[in-house]
Amino acid sequence: MAPPRDEVVAKWIEELTAFTELYRAAEIEGSAEAVSHAGWHAGARLGPDTASGRLLAYNESGVEAECVFREGERTLFNIMSTGYGNDTTERGFAVWSSRPGVLGAIDAGVTRLEVADTDGMVVPADIVAHTFAVDVDLGPAPQNMDEVFAPWEPPELTVRVYGEGDTLRYEGPLLIS
Repeated sequence: MAPPRDEVVAKWIEELTAFTELYRAAEIEGSAEAVSHAGWHAGARLGPDTASGRLLAYNESGVEAECVFREGERTLFNIMSTGYGNDTTERGFAVWSSRPGVLGAIDAGVTRLEVADTDGMVVPADIVAHTFAVDVDLGPAPQNMDEVFAPWEPPELTVRVYGEGDTLRYEGPLLIS
């Protein structure tokens, strides 16, 4: 008999808490990329070397999570038990989370991803394993649940996704509303 769902989630939270504590300690030491714990591995990170920010993590079992670091508070986890499951085949990437910045997945053929704003300023993404993070201004992050569910018009940002040989695979809107 499988354990009740609450027990599984509690186990993931316990594992992720230990993983993120190890990750943060290693980040301070300057060697966070190689951190793993209970099958969890670090993906791309927004706000590296800060007390806040976000980290994507993935488990060898297929579970994926977004770890939200908050200075002076416990880390929050958005856990996807079967992975985020976004299709990356058409555009080469899929957005998992935005504001502030953008986090997501890339497919195996992607070698580089960059975002250009309306003024043409280009920001390269940090790519780790099958994940990416790009620190672009999307406007202020929601501060409460009313803002989370309020209508929001994303800025017009262009993403360029490159494959082997630095060949442009996709160019188009980063966020689709």
